[in-house]
Amino acid sequence: MNNRKLKVAIISAGMIANAAHIPAYRNMADEVEIAAVCDINAEAARQTAARHGIPGVYEDAEEMLSRERPDLVSVCTSNAAHLPMAKLALEHGANVICEKPLGTSYLDAREAYDVAGRMDKILVACQSARFTPEHLDAHQLAREGALGDVYFAEISRVRRRGVPTWGNFHRKDINLGGAFCDIGVHVLDAALWIMGNPRMASVTGVSGNRLTRKGECLVTSLAEAGAPLGRFGAKCAYAPDEFETEEFAAGSVRFENGAMLNFKVAWALNLPNSASMSIVGDRAGLLLPEFKLIATMGKYQADVEPRRFNEERAYRDKPFSGHWHLVENVVNHLRGREELVIQPEETLNVTAVIDAFYRSAELKREVAFKEIEARP
Repeated sequence: MNNRKLKVAIISAGMIANAAHIPAYRNMADEVEIAAVCDINAEAARQTAARHGIPGVYEDAEEMLSRERPDLVSVCTSNAAHLPMAKLALEHGANVICEKPLGTSYLDAREAYDVAGRMDKILVACQSARFTPEHLDAHQLAREGALGDVYFAEISRVRRRGVPTWGNFHRKDINLGGAFCDIGVHVLDAALWIMGNPRMASVTGVSGNRLTRKGECLVTSLAEAGAPLGRFGAKCAYAPDEFETEEFAAGSVRFENGAMLNFKVAWALNLPNSASMSIVGDRAGLLLPEFKLIATMGKYQADVEPRRFNEERAYRDKPFSGHWHLVENVVNHLRGREELVIQPEETLNVTAVIDAFYRSAELKREVAFKEIEARP
């Protein structure tokens, strides 16, 4: 692309658009300009435009894309609209950053990447957790061979009580899933990236929503429910028995190379809050976020805490700082300055795990990749 500013459009004007995507673009004001925002809730679009000084306001995404012809679109809708809106933007000639999860269907995600290839555009899933200093350093360590052959991982992302109370997180038809595809997908993606993106072979999983249906103390603060800057929208009122998505998910992923990953994810669980990851190889194991290596030195066991030099990485004090790094990477890629950190085959692998997990939880059995790679 030439040196003119990239024209950006935002689809959906909810919390993640206002708190993450728009601030990330405004941080790159010398490189991009936000031309328009769209939301089926016209008032939400108007308020967002007024808040951030965005000139174009629309209710219809196709109208916005046709009139504005943006270079780059952020899809910030509820989950069920991610892939349809991403494909619509691609077909109108835009590059796309799509909020996570890209989808819960492996085949639908693959079709979206086919559209991106046909249009010669990029489609980037917003897996912003990769950009934490701990995950960046862990990825580098693994690539350099410090862990050896990685054969096991374990991830935990638990909120003792932190169920979102805005939007439609409780509705399966709009959100597709609950905690696993909301907060679990971030640690899943980061772990697979650090492991070297081994191809998923099968998944077995369980899910439930026992506590949400009781309605007991489901959120103690907006920050604990994932909205540190507030909702940017009306509080979502629903009866406990209307809650359809999972508050809790657990299971195991087997990979074609013989490795395994165990996971535990929750919006509400009678355990302490946790956000941890263990990556285990035949030379060393790595504990995150402590960044501690569990290894041996000669005949001795050794716990090593390496001195790290990027802990004060730019934007770390910003809410949703990963989005700032992701947007920066995408813009630099479009300018020809960087390779994309998040590659299509990596997102497809993550989506395959998500797809197989939800099928496994429903069918109460292990689901293999071959079951999701072809239409019935």
